[in-house]
Amino acid sequence: MLDSLRRWPWFAIALAPYPLLFIAASNPGQVDAASLLPTLAAAVAASLALLALLRLLLGDWLRAGLGVAWFLLLFFSYGPVNTRFDVAGSAADEGLAELHWAAENLQLVHSAIWLLLLMLGWSWLRRLRHPPGRLTAALNLMSVLLLVVAGVQWTAGRGARAEAASTDAVGPAATAGDAPDIYFIVLDGYARSDVLASHYAYDNGPFLRRLERLGFQVADASQANYSWTFLSLSSTLNMDYMQALLGDRLDPTAADRESAFRLLRDNRVAAFLRGRGYRFVHLQSTWGGTGSNPYADDFRRCGGGLFRDDYLLAVAEVSWLRAFGSQASLDLASCHLRNFETLAALGREPGPKFVLAHFVPPHHPYLFDRDGRVIRNANLSNQFEFQKKLWEDRQAYIDQLAFVSGKAEDAIARLIADSKRSPVILLVSDHGPNLRRGIEGADYNRLRLANLSAVRLPGAFAQPLPEDISNVNLMRVVLDRLFAAGLPSLPDRHFVSDYRQPFDFTEVDGNGVPVETAASSADNM
Repeated sequence: MLDSLRRWPWFAIALAPYPLLFIAASNPGQVDAASLLPTLAAAVAASLALLALLRLLLGDWLRAGLGVAWFLLLFFSYGPVNTRFDVAGSAADEGLAELHWAAENLQLVHSAIWLLLLMLGWSWLRRLRHPPGRLTAALNLMSVLLLVVAGVQWTAGRGARAEAASTDAVGPAATAGDAPDIYFIVLDGYARSDVLASHYAYDNGPFLRRLERLGFQVADASQANYSWTFLSLSSTLNMDYMQALLGDRLDPTAADRESAFRLLRDNRVAAFLRGRGYRFVHLQSTWGGTGSNPYADDFRRCGGGLFRDDYLLAVAEVSWLRAFGSQASLDLASCHLRNFETLAALGREPGPKFVLAHFVPPHHPYLFDRDGRVIRNANLSNQFEFQKKLWEDRQAYIDQLAFVSGKAEDAIARLIADSKRSPVILLVSDHGPNLRRGIEGADYNRLRLANLSAVRLPGAFAQPLPEDISNVNLMRVVLDRLFAAGLPSLPDRHFVSDYRQPFDFTEVDGNGVPVETAASSADNM
């Protein structure tokens, strides 16, 4: 056995599946065996084929094993390094003409560098004196250990899925009959009108007035309940606060978002409406929480290249396959445009249906100018790079916001015109912008929670909404008016947290002041 460890490069086979298992283990509960096992088998087969080829080129099995390991290192480091080199936007902004060509052809340049490094490494191995057996044994033991640890982590993660949301308190089931379609349209990070005026010098009044002419009520003082997308959408679609939804499972020190993702996808609103004859239609987004949904009755994809499976998309994004761009992964601009078309066409389809459509814009990356021209091609892995800096690019944010507003308005107008019964439409944002430069404390919290909230309730259901309605009550109001569901509004509460510990909540008031601080100040007056 010891002689085998010294003589045979088992590590060349074991290292191939390790990164694939690591990616699966890093996304607990989201990668099933049907996606993972064929990928692992393909990786092992490819590494064996490469090992046999390098045995002929490099002269012996040990050199060939090191050659496979060198290839795997380059293959799986391509994505992370490529993200660091993604300077197309900054090069243009800074007028660095000498970098412009390289930035625009980043994948070609990066792949050429990686090919050169690969050839240099293999050439060095060919001239290397016989590799020591101790090195081979050490690499064999290390690779097997890594593989076992990653496998155990993935297996444990498969059993860590959260329990489904309870739907006990949403009234008895009934037949929908001629109930209207319900559209929940989320524009990520879309700021409230007063914030756009004060911090972006942008008048959003014309757009809001056009929405009002289409039958919308716009809540001028609306606020989100949470400062992060996955918390906000999970709370909104389950009509309750995360503290109540998670109960004893809430861990302030945790960073795992799977429980919230499960609540978002398998939500109370969809369960309530499904019990009344509705079909749950979910449009694929470019963000992880709404990028897939096995619980939807009808999941509409927005495209994709060679890899449609979410796990394979993740592998393509972090590996050398990223060089194929949208041919292997998902082009963000194309996805958003296709989703607007899909959304607009849904009015012609039979109902009743509940539609969830989450658009990442106006949140960065800034893909569109004000006229809808694509100014940048981006894939999934560079969607959220340099978050704090990109939020400060206020002109790019406004340009994309103006374009997205127009696309949303066009889609809504078509929905209203094509629907047999006047639809219910909620056009909201999950939170406000993440501006930080010169803004901190209560001011930052207030801006972060100041969101767009526009609701279209047709006919007799269109009684005035509270101007300061928060997201947690939106669906409560809609379902109570349409179905007499017995869902009273909850007290409006607001919570902020750090992204690294998103469940460690600090409650703030409507002005962004921590509640304990505000109470102490009142006591001292």
